[in-house]
Amino acid sequence: MFFEKISFFGFSLYEMCLLFLIWSFIGWAIEVCAHALKMGEYSNRGFLSMPICPIYGVGVLIITVILGRFMEYPIVVFILSSLICTAFELAVGVLMKLIFHNMWWDYSDEHFNFKGYICLKVSIEWGLGCLIVEYCAEPWVEGIIRIIPRMIGVMVIIVMGVLIVIDCVNSVSAVYRLNLRLKEISEISAKMYDHSQKLGMKFADKALEAADAGAEKAAEFYIASEEASEEAERLREEVREKRDEFEEKLRSRYDALIAFSDREDRRVIRLINAFPSLRSSEHGEALEKLRISVREKLHRKGA
Repeated sequence: MFFEKISFFGFSLYEMCLLFLIWSFIGWAIEVCAHALKMGEYSNRGFLSMPICPIYGVGVLIITVILGRFMEYPIVVFILSSLICTAFELAVGVLMKLIFHNMWWDYSDEHFNFKGYICLKVSIEWGLGCLIVEYCAEPWVEGIIRIIPRMIGVMVIIVMGVLIVIDCVNSVSAVYRLNLRLKEISEISAKMYDHSQKLGMKFADKALEAADAGAEKAAEFYIASEEASEEAERLREEVREKRDEFEEKLRSRYDALIAFSDREDRRVIRLINAFPSLRSSEHGEALEKLRISVREKLHRKGA
């Protein structure tokens, strides 16, 4: 069998695939429970929509395969697992920011952090978690893998592999839509602000001109405006209507971008809710407005 022929450090590809799937699910469950205890609500955690967090599956797999030879030395396992998991978390965080232009978690408020990607507290937690995994849970998980019929195990690996690939494509697409939405919100906000600034400056300039000219000039301006032709008034009205129409279109599109519909971009909504500390390096203000909108929507549903 193909999955049995390939092996690394005493683990077959078949065993590694099942270890990855099982620990990805356990990691997802831990994230969901931790978020519920902290925020008081359920959230489908992780980058994917499926109930798995691949970062946990890969992390535990790396520790199990590489550090198996050091099991007689718990302190060595603790130190190496802390270093390996921290390096892996840093690499994933930097890579995801480079690809998606977003920071998916942020430890900036923690002591001894490095640019928000990693911090000493979480590194220690990684080490302690790996000790529990390797000395308590891993033997139990490996026992489950041994009793799973081979054909069933292979089918699970193939089916889950296909689903994960599909989910990855959909999740990447959701991030792309989110970034496009953030960009458009930022552009509309800038246009509305620019339009407001220009309009305000025009009023200010007119007021200053009238003040500089004095009361006599102001009176002449008033008389001239009263004697203006109907054609001039029509043109002024047309300009005002176009201006109001332009502002209304911008406002309408802005409101539509901020207020998600129930069926539109559910994956985008899930991503925003799944990563409370998600930050955009280019459109931070727009992301915060979307986050507020999502929170209000979820609050209304729960009420």
